[in-house]
Amino acid sequence: MKKVIIEYNGETSEDHWCFLNDYPEFSGGSKQYNTYTVPGMDGELIETNDYLSNLQINCTFSIISKTFMDNVRNIRSWLSGTGELVISDSPDVFYKVWKIEYGDIAREIRKFGTFTVSFVCTPFEFLKDGQIPVSSVAFNPADKAKPIYTITGEGLCTLTVNGYEFTANVGQDAVINSERQLSYKNDGQSINTDVTGDYEKLWLPHGENTVTVSSGFSLSVVPQWGYRV
Repeated sequence: MKKVIIEYNGETSEDHWCFLNDYPEFSGGSKQYNTYTVPGMDGELIETNDYLSNLQINCTFSIISKTFMDNVRNIRSWLSGTGELVISDSPDVFYKVWKIEYGDIAREIRKFGTFTVSFVCTPFEFLKDGQIPVSSVAFNPADKAKPIYTITGEGLCTLTVNGYEFTANVGQDAVINSERQLSYKNDGQSINTDVTGDYEKLWLPHGENTVTVSSGFSLSVVPQWGYRV
C-alpha cells in the first residue's frame, strides 16, 4: 500500500516525525431522521432532515523517537484549533476541521509508541478549485454549495441568487458568508444588522445558477464546491 500522509494547516505528518499506521477511518456524515409513532397505526412515520451529522476522521500515528513525549506534545501543538485537513491520496480535496480530539497513547517501548487523533469535520469534501474567487457563477458541478459572496461599492445593493433578493448596505465592502450565515467587512467587523434576507436562499444547487448584483457594484464569489461524504 502506498504511504499515506496527512497535511493539516500546511504542515504534514512527516514534518512532525509521525507516520500513519493505516489509512484514516471515516465515520459519521450520516443523514438525520425524525421518527414518529401514531397510535393505532402499524409502523412509524419517518421524516428526513436535509442535513448530515459531523464527519469524524480517525488517525493512528506511529512515533519513533528518543524524545517520545516531546514529540507527542509537538504533535498536539500542531494538531490544534480549526483548520483544513488534506489526505495525500486525494490531494485535490480537503476537509474543514472544527474540533480535534486526542485518544490514548500506547507506548510499547521507550522510543516507540502510537498516538490516536480524531478530526471532527464538516461532512463535505471541499474541492480546492472551489476556493478560488470568481466574478460570476453559472454552473455548480458538485453538490449543494454554500458560497462566500464579497460585494464592493457604496450604498444599498441587492444580491440576487436564482431570483431571490438579499440586500446589503455596503460601505466599501461586504462579505456575505452563506455557510456561517454571517456578514462582515474584509477587516472582520460585523455588519449583520446591515443585511436583510435568508442566507439559505443564497446556497447554490447542483446545475445551472444565476447570480447578480445591483448596477454599480462588483461581486467576487468563493463558491466552495464540494461533495457530501
